[in-house]
Amino acid sequence: MKKTKLLNYAPRLILIILLFISVIFLMNTVQNLLNSDVKINLTEIVTQNKDVITSKLNMEVNDLDSTATQIANILSTGNTIDNDSIYKAFLASIANNEDNNMFVAGTDGTAYFRDGNTLDISGRQYYKLAMQNLHNISDRLVSRHDGEEIFVISVALKCNGEIIGTVQKFFTPEEMYDICSISLFSEEGYMYIINKEGYILVSSRQETYSQENENYLRMIYAQGNENESIQLQNDIQNQQSGFMETTVDGKKIFSAYTPIEDIHDWYLISSVSTEAVSPNANIVIKMFYLILSVVVIIFGLSLFFFLSYKNKQKSHLEQIAFVDSVTQGNTFTKFTVDLKDALREHIDKQLYLLKFDIDNFKYVNNFYGFDVGDRMLFQINKTIESKLLPGERIARISGDHFVILLEDVSEQRLENLLDFPENEEEITIYITAGIYAITDRNESINLMVDKASTAAQTAKGSLDKKVIYYSENFDQQMIRNEQMKRSIKQAFSNHEMIPFFQPKVDILTGRLVGAEALARWLKDGNLIPPFEFIPLCEKTGLIMELDMAIFEQTLHFIKKHLDQGIHCVPISVNFSRLHLVDSHFLEKIVDKIHEYGIPANLIEVELTESAIFDNYEVISRFIDQLHTEGFLISMDDFGSGYSSLNMLKDISIDTLKIDKDFLNKTTNSERQRIIFSAVAQMANQLKINVVVEGVETLENVSLMKEVGCFVAQGYYYSKPVDESTFDKMYREGFLC
Repeated sequence: MKKTKLLNYAPRLILIILLFISVIFLMNTVQNLLNSDVKINLTEIVTQNKDVITSKLNMEVNDLDSTATQIANILSTGNTIDNDSIYKAFLASIANNEDNNMFVAGTDGTAYFRDGNTLDISGRQYYKLAMQNLHNISDRLVSRHDGEEIFVISVALKCNGEIIGTVQKFFTPEEMYDICSISLFSEEGYMYIINKEGYILVSSRQETYSQENENYLRMIYAQGNENESIQLQNDIQNQQSGFMETTVDGKKIFSAYTPIEDIHDWYLISSVSTEAVSPNANIVIKMFYLILSVVVIIFGLSLFFFLSYKNKQKSHLEQIAFVDSVTQGNTFTKFTVDLKDALREHIDKQLYLLKFDIDNFKYVNNFYGFDVGDRMLFQINKTIESKLLPGERIARISGDHFVILLEDVSEQRLENLLDFPENEEEITIYITAGIYAITDRNESINLMVDKASTAAQTAKGSLDKKVIYYSENFDQQMIRNEQMKRSIKQAFSNHEMIPFFQPKVDILTGRLVGAEALARWLKDGNLIPPFEFIPLCEKTGLIMELDMAIFEQTLHFIKKHLDQGIHCVPISVNFSRLHLVDSHFLEKIVDKIHEYGIPANLIEVELTESAIFDNYEVISRFIDQLHTEGFLISMDDFGSGYSSLNMLKDISIDTLKIDKDFLNKTTNSERQRIIFSAVAQMANQLKINVVVEGVETLENVSLMKEVGCFVAQGYYYSKPVDESTFDKMYREGFLC
């Protein structure tokens, strides 16, 4: 159906396009003919105007020459010729002339005016030329006699064939304009007279000028007529006439120009707009364009809105995909695109990837706040970007992790690149970095970054090195990691990831009061230690799938016992901090407990102190939402961090799991007992349950009783056990 409609509209669309092209071609032809006529007419007019202006100026020169002749005649009757006699002869020659604008000068450059004032004009160009027997008209000058702008006509004063001085007459800009102004196209045209440097001397468009900024060449250049400005400048240098088309404020202007040969370095430019030349023709052309526009208006608007919407969407998507919200620099997605282009375009260049992160960034975020951390990331990105060579790139991967594409990795370059200026908070920035020299351009970019990251990880904790190069020695570890990742993914499909449960016991009664579900990998009947796969899961993001798998199996375990009428105690489930960036995480776990019909108070969400510390504000809101849904919250590893007490002040939790380090032997057992007791009392006053982890000996149990902690989790009572073993404990409710 759609194809048929397109076929029906195709001839009409083609007809509209052909009509559009035909009218444009016709109008352009008409316009070109009109422009050709204007060029011919305007060129003739400017030549005629030049002749008229030249004639008027020559009349002024001749009048001044006549005065010089009169002065010479008077001087020829005397015995001596000096400045005084020249001045007296000058006064005598103009005795019947009311013109006060003339003045005379001797060979030393001293000028004498009618009113008796004198002035040294020896440095003036018009005087120097006249002394060379070259009559001339000056550019616009500022008179040192009265401070006004003037033009000066100057001729040689000769007596007995010898130049004995000069005779001058000055004109105000208004007087010079009256001499040079000529009506053009019924006052619709206008003219400029400029000198060889392009400075405007006379214009029918302006009354005042400043030679510092009123330059015709610069003026038309600034209006977007670069080529025309260069053309005019070249023609002036070559003393040639010409014609040009310029655009000023959206209007097309025709200009013809020619040198005024009899006047020293002056150029006449006559201009007129196309509307003034052929107004009726322009109206007809506009009418044709208007009719054509009406014909295609609907099609054009539709296309415009479609493309605008498409471009806006594209721009919005590119902003999201390519501009990092924190650094305002490249995202890793944009970096990937640029790296692919670089690998394709610079085949012969050795390229490097440098991956780095900030060692103390978590401390910055939590001690100074996330705003300071974000500003630090912004400044780091900006600083490094300013030092990159053309073709090099930097992007933030996530958090405080950055990657840089480099061409030069010399030691001095790297030292300069990773040297950051002191920030406002005077925080010292410590980084570790890894470099990977790209050898295989066909391998995945993620793998390249992983290799640089692997090198960076080996630099952690090193005091003497902060940049490590990736070597082939890392390949085997990379291969093992890749194989392990594939095995882990396969383990999910084969249901090999299972929960082991470690009981929580009331040490006074031996009653089971809860348990912690721990992830274990049972492969081919053998248990793979957690330390071999959990860190890799956290690094690759597979930990999120692992957590949800253990969570769902725990729900299944509780559901089975609820259905059998067995009294159930809460089971705590661990969730990685990676879940916190998923806005749908809470919705997912709520949906799961509803799916299994499990009361939320039988699930205790266990978060590590470090996870809370890293995401303080996010965790606080998240815990409030969990409590609203009815979940219990426990803080694991209490006492292993730096701000445990501060967090308890602001974050509401149900259970505090005291780190096993509180039970370890110490050289001062009394101090240990006091601290342990204080923590227990504080928790009791805050109505927070306490579970002590790592209880392994009778001495540990005795210490717990002494300080008032009565729930233990550890090998003294039970190691983590599989579901079948724990099933009996759960049913009976006792361990001993």
